[in-house]
Amino acid sequence: MTWGLVARGWWDRLWGRLEPMPYPFAEATLLDFPLRTLFFGPARVLATFDLKPGQRVLEIGSGTGYYSLETARRIGDGGRLICLDIQREMLLETHRRLCAAGFEGAGSIQARGEDLPFAANSFDHVLAVTVLGEIPGRSQALREIRRVLRPGGRLSVSEQLPDPDFITLGSLRRQLRASGFVEEATHCHFLLAYTSVWRVDKSEQSRREPAYPDRTSGHAAELRACR
Repeated sequence: MTWGLVARGWWDRLWGRLEPMPYPFAEATLLDFPLRTLFFGPARVLATFDLKPGQRVLEIGSGTGYYSLETARRIGDGGRLICLDIQREMLLETHRRLCAAGFEGAGSIQARGEDLPFAANSFDHVLAVTVLGEIPGRSQALREIRRVLRPGGRLSVSEQLPDPDFITLGSLRRQLRASGFVEEATHCHFLLAYTSVWRVDKSEQSRREPAYPDRTSGHAAELRACR
């Protein structure tokens, strides 16, 4: 059962046995649970991220696309959304939802957060909603996020209970500051969740090469276009 999975996750966390791993597609029904819409719905969460029309956005750990449709709507036809997940089943569902909603320009790619298959300076904004705690090599993933962000680009994070992989705000701040990000805004929601927006430190970006077209590695697989 889905809630049993959550309970087991918290039990393992209590005893120090919780290992970072992706949320299983077999239990994906919880991702669309009605109470999530009430407290952590896409419009409420993404409003704090301040996405702009025309932006190029990478969503890491898009899951079944719960936040992807609202993201695509906010950046508009002039923007570009790339959804990345390590599980192909999750990506197929995200891909299906985006195509059904008419967002045919969105892309979906299967890859690891620790090895992003994109050029440096490729994105204006990276989204990580309830996913950082699932990545085993979190420090490496943050380095990769900083690499693919353009100078002054932003990383927006949302952590939500009862996710057993929940990262406390204090822990997030320590990790992101150590990785060269500067906090811009943080909002708490009903004591159950928070959203936090961070900017890449431009001084850390000044020596990087200019953006160039996307590249994919042997560890990435892109889904076909809508049809």
